[in-house]
Amino acid sequence: DRVYDGVHTGSLGSLYRPRYFNQGIAVHGAPSIPGYPASHGCARLHNKAIDFIWAHNLAPIGRQIWIY
Repeated sequence: DRVYDGVHTGSLGSLYRPRYFNQGIAVHGAPSIPGYPASHGCARLHNKAIDFIWAHNLAPIGRQIWIY
């Protein structure tokens, strides 16, 4: 749907370099990933992983995202 190259702050907190899909759910970076379910629907990745996705344009607008 849309992307934000930086930190985007919303009602649930800060998202690093989010790539939004499905009406506000995002694949985004975070400085740490908890070892338990703690999401409101987003796919949280380590900041290094989302930087890799951005650097290689692996999730351009329009690409299908499959979340299991």
